[in-house]
Amino acid sequence: MSESMWIERAQSAEAKLKALQEACGPAIERVKEFKKNFGVKERSNGEIDVDFEQFVKGIGSEGALALKDALMAEYEIETPQPKEEKPKKKKKKKKKKDKIVSVEEYE
Repeated sequence: MSESMWIERAQSAEAKLKALQEACGPAIERVKEFKKNFGVKERSNGEIDVDFEQFVKGIGSEGALALKDALMAEYEIETPQPKEEKPKKKKKKKKKKDKIVSVEEYE
């Protein structure tokens, strides 16, 4: 291959790269905006932190309830049932037994 062929291929690759970057730029910005609006942060090691309060605000109350239902179905989580309160038993008061006292003790 001649030098001019290599130059032409490099220029073609640079042009394709620039076109791809221009096409991906708006999408990347939309992803960044989405992450910001929904409380998603990415750490330097690639882990993702989610601010769930901000996430719920972002999806709204109906979306949060739908998400809850989907999670409960996916992971087979049962809704905890409220405990029935049993009527409290009244404690019987113990009657004081009369103590037999001798006359000397009484005086």
